[in-house]
Amino acid sequence: MEFCVLASGSNGNSLYLEYGETRILLDAGLSGRQLEARLRAQCQRELRDLTAVLFTHEHDDHVKGLVQLAKKSQAPLYMTEGTYAGLPAKARPDEPDRVVHIRAGEPFDLGGVRITPFAVSHDAEEPVAFRFDTAEGSLAVVTDLGYVSDRQRELLRGCDVYVLETNHDTEMLRAGPYPWHLKRRILGDKGHLSNVDAAYALIDILADQPAHVYLAHLSGENNLPELAELTVEQIVLDARPELADRLRLHRTSRQAACAAMKISRATV
Repeated sequence: MEFCVLASGSNGNSLYLEYGETRILLDAGLSGRQLEARLRAQCQRELRDLTAVLFTHEHDDHVKGLVQLAKKSQAPLYMTEGTYAGLPAKARPDEPDRVVHIRAGEPFDLGGVRITPFAVSHDAEEPVAFRFDTAEGSLAVVTDLGYVSDRQRELLRGCDVYVLETNHDTEMLRAGPYPWHLKRRILGDKGHLSNVDAAYALIDILADQPAHVYLAHLSGENNLPELAELTVEQIVLDARPELADRLRLHRTSRQAACAAMKISRATV
């Protein structure tokens, strides 16, 4: 299994996953042109090569390129009924019969990839995050949530790779220029994970095996990549020092795609 974070941040998110002949795009939060360019440059694939497109929720930074993508790819569009109902008019596909409704807690299979959508707490209609499992390894993509529940921690244990939200530094957010109503939304149970929130979740989630963690969905105004990395590393390793030679942290960006990674049980 191979994947690539094409973009991650408060204003654009997309990830590509490939396993055999199965080629999945998760979210389309960039323009169609940008999606196509990054997919081609990092993964040597075209939009027409996709076999499925999945969506976590209907916010613009996850569906911005949906309509353009749907014109260049014939892949079915997987999303919850709530996400479909909440799509803004500009993001509604021209062919609604291409939409496949999925439900949190109901896994499904696409070409050897077991996909488990699960509910998250966010201010969207019916948002989900995803765990992907294959014979070679597992990947969890968990962003846009106000907290990580005990049930989610149990579901997420034992993955080889995590793409996990570290949206903001709480002190930067509180002292920053955002109006208070927006700060309260971000800090709330239906908002976004802070660096500290993510770190404490990882303490419970990470197994004793090697793991990669991509620090994702960073705010451009209320976080810094180096601060997110330092915070997560310090908190996790203070609590789980045995992970010092098993945990690898990676930065993500809205401006550029990450290098593609092959996932296997011996990834680290």
